[in-house]
Amino acid sequence: MTHLQSGLSAEIVEKSRLELNENPDALHQDIQQVRDMIITRPDIGFLRTDDAFILRFLRARKFNHFEAFRLLAQYFQYRQQNLDMFKNFKADDPGIKRALVDGFPGVLEQPDHYGRKILPLFAANWDQSR
Repeated sequence: MTHLQSGLSAEIVEKSRLELNENPDALHQDIQQVRDMIITRPDIGFLRTDDAFILRFLRARKFNHFEAFRLLAQYFQYRQQNLDMFKNFKADDPGIKRALVDGFPGVLEQPDHYGRKILPLFAANWDQSR
């Protein structure tokens, strides 16, 4: 088990192997393959390229390197195109508080029976124009 999997139970490691194609022995190679693709997009400011951050995108795309890189590039491209949205992104911002009260997704404390986080969204309360 690598340091990137430390803290994960043997059950979760096995689940990630079966469901996400995650191979602990190839983890650093997988991450490096995605990192190597970054140089193909000098137009995007990749602010984070550390192992743990790239691993999130690999897991989100079941270790398909190309799809993980595409998602990573889209993430940073969106952030670049919407700088004003992320510039002062703080929990105490009145707009953020309003969105939370209106029903923007929250995270329940207890995960579901598979250990997944639950994000409730009260769409009927959410005024997207604000």
